[in-house]
Amino acid sequence: MATTDTPAAAAAPKPKRYRGQLPLTETLLASLALTVARHWQQAELPALLWLSKADLLAQAEAYEQHRTAADNSGDERPPQARRLLALDKEFDAALKHVKNYLKEAYDWETARGYLPAFGISTARYTLPRRRVERVQALAKLLESLAAHGLADRKYGSTYWQPRYAEYAALVQLSLDSAGQRSGKVRTKVLGERQLRQALRALIHHIKANYPTTHNAQLRVFGFQKESYDG
Repeated sequence: MATTDTPAAAAAPKPKRYRGQLPLTETLLASLALTVARHWQQAELPALLWLSKADLLAQAEAYEQHRTAADNSGDERPPQARRLLALDKEFDAALKHVKNYLKEAYDWETARGYLPAFGISTARYTLPRRRVERVQALAKLLESLAAHGLADRKYGSTYWQPRYAEYAALVQLSLDSAGQRSGKVRTKVLGERQLRQALRALIHHIKANYPTTHNAQLRVFGFQKESYDG
């Protein structure tokens, strides 16, 4: 019977992991772009027809600023989000007392007919879940408390007015922040696309101008693949 010197259970060779010339993460990309752009300022390698040395440095600096701004705008949201959640829970609990006031003043069928005027859904007996609609419902609630002689109760105007004002301000702030963050993220994404295009063009530029030593030159410029995942 034929034999072989190759072990039957020989492990298959591990495939080589390819590392690209540019990192995937935003932080590493920003750091690389600044390093490369600053080195190119002093290098003898000439500019590209469509990309000057100053342009690349400006792109790298702008991307770092936009990346930081987008990240920071996200950090501002959790505190106000937590406060909105807390007020939502508080409103749900306090609303039970308002409904009891109506039951005390009217029979249930009559009281139920007044619920929409108080901003309360007759299907679920709650305030709207969407916060913009909830702000509108709270305004109706305050008006109806006064109209039905309930403003002086424990859960009357004194209770609802300051909470309504805070809630409305937080909802508006949340909407503004979301819009601003969306704009900052959009600017960052567009800047990243342009920056990656510029860096890839520079890589080819280096390879074309240093056909035999381009690997060493890439490292000199800062394109060190072992320092980031490709």
